[in-house]
Amino acid sequence: MENQNNNETPSSLVVAHMNGGQTFDLPGIRGRMERLQFASGMVLYRMEYEALDDCHVQVQNSFSEPWIGSAMHLQGHSELSYPNGNTFSLSNDSALLMRVDPSGSRFRLFKGQLIRHVGVASTLAPLLERFGGELPEKLSLFRDENFGEIQIGQSFSPSSRLRQLGGNLFDHNARGTARMLKLEGIANLFLAEIIELFCDDDFNEDRIIVWEKQALTDIINHIENHLHDDLSIAPLASQGGMTESRLDQLFRQKFHLSCAEYVRNERMTAANRWLEGGELSVKEVSEKIGYSHVSNFSRAYRARFGETPARTLRRATNG
Repeated sequence: MENQNNNETPSSLVVAHMNGGQTFDLPGIRGRMERLQFASGMVLYRMEYEALDDCHVQVQNSFSEPWIGSAMHLQGHSELSYPNGNTFSLSNDSALLMRVDPSGSRFRLFKGQLIRHVGVASTLAPLLERFGGELPEKLSLFRDENFGEIQIGQSFSPSSRLRQLGGNLFDHNARGTARMLKLEGIANLFLAEIIELFCDDDFNEDRIIVWEKQALTDIINHIENHLHDDLSIAPLASQGGMTESRLDQLFRQKFHLSCAEYVRNERMTAANRWLEGGELSVKEVSEKIGYSHVSNFSRAYRARFGETPARTLRRATNG
């Protein structure tokens, strides 16, 4: 995702100080946010907002030393703007590795959106220790030990494992007697996965021949336009004139997803979009993305978005 300048003045602004947890119900926004700091130095952010109107949430930085952080939406979309005006789009198809020293970053929320957001951050000192004293070369942009004006962001496609770990930070793992122990373990895995995705992103279209590039493009277009059809890897590979293993390899290199995971992601993304439109029933949406049983669709949708399709539809029709 390319950076854009955003000098727009917000119509409604909520300031959120990230040194604790808070629940709020204010004009334009209703939701909760939580900041959990573990003994290891790892910090977990969990946010859930319902935008009742177009508005902005301004985040006040809680770090006073160099750090590395991550951000990803499990549901919904918003825009994250840095104090210097650089803006990133956030959605369940875009993860962000970041470091923004000055306070004043803000999320732009859009009316009707339910945002489930997760982020994990760590100061450099404990992170360096875990990496044996030297961060991976690709993290060199984040290694400046001078704290103050650094504002860095790099976005990329999340893996299915990253989405699963993000979802685990909201589900039953977030409750129980050993709640903090479980959350710390998942938060560590989340940050490790996002750093590995960033450092191991070695997809280079120059490494594949021209006909494979075109075949992959055609297959992606076919998936987008035939979500109700059989989209298993065998017929897709046959359509592209390549082996199943090669097609799967291309998807993993380009999207950090297997072919099957990419198809599921496209189906769930489309289902969420149609349900939020409020014009189709749950059964109709289920059929449009190739599920013959509504119960199977509901389970898959809830695992992805943390709520049933019926709840998404109710919110859209009652909003």
